Amino acid sequence: EDGLMIRIKDSALFASGSAQLLPDSKRFADEIAKMLATLPQRVVVSGHTDNVPINTREFPSNWELSSTRAINFMKFLLAEGNLKAERFSAIGYGEYRPIAPNDGSESRQKNRRVEILIMRNNPM
Repeated sequence: EDGLMIRIKDSALFASGSAQLLPDSKRFADEIAKMLATLPQRVVVSGHTDNVPINTREFPSNWELSSTRAINFMKFLLAEGNLKAERFSAIGYGEYRPIAPNDGSESRQKNRRVEILIMRNNPM
C-alpha cells in the first residue's frame, strides 16, 4: 500500500555473512537502476536478515549486517544509474521484519533479503 516493492533474495546479491555485492548481482542492480532513472518517486532500500545471530568484527549484530547491505546496494544503484541521490534512503531492519517464520532453513532463507520500495507520489 506504500508503493511498489521489489524483493531480492540475499543469496542473489551477497555471500553469507557479507555485505559485499557479488559480481553477478550487479546485473540486477543495473537493470533496477535503469528502471528507477525514469521514475520521480522516493526510493527506500531496506536490508533484512534471519534471526540467526551474527557476531563478527565487521558485523556485531544483524542490525549492522542488514544496514550495510542496504547501504551498499543503494550506493551501487546510485553509481550505476543517472539517479538523484536525494530521492534515496537506506535502512536496516535486522531480523525484526520477517516475512516467514524463522523456524527452519527454508523459511529463514526467505527472511534474508533486500527490498526496494518505490514510494507512491500521493499516499492514501
